[in-house]
Amino acid sequence: MIASILAVCLGGFAGGMVRGALARWPGGPAGTFTANLAATAVVAGVIAAVGHTGLVYLALGTGFAGALSTWSTLAREIGQLLKERRYLPAAGYASATLTAGVAVAWLTVVLTG
Repeated sequence: MIASILAVCLGGFAGGMVRGALARWPGGPAGTFTANLAATAVVAGVIAAVGHTGLVYLALGTGFAGALSTWSTLAREIGQLLKERRYLPAAGYASATLTAGVAVAWLTVVLTG
């Protein structure tokens, strides 16, 4: 139990540090997009390599990727575009994130499987 908690905490710390760096550079939607795609690759790669149980999954899949991904920021950015009535960029951003996320997950599984 203690090892599991520690694994999630250490992974979360590292993921949060990377997310903070991406918020500064490249920042904005590019940082959010990069963080979410990287988190997707980490989760897909970890599951393909070690499954969805154990300390490695807890550290990397739950902790690191959980802290790195930022769906709330994505929602805020898309919501702001909608509030500004910038419907095409909002749709493009949402669609690019979804499409790229599925592609990255698939590619990661293919390369690690």
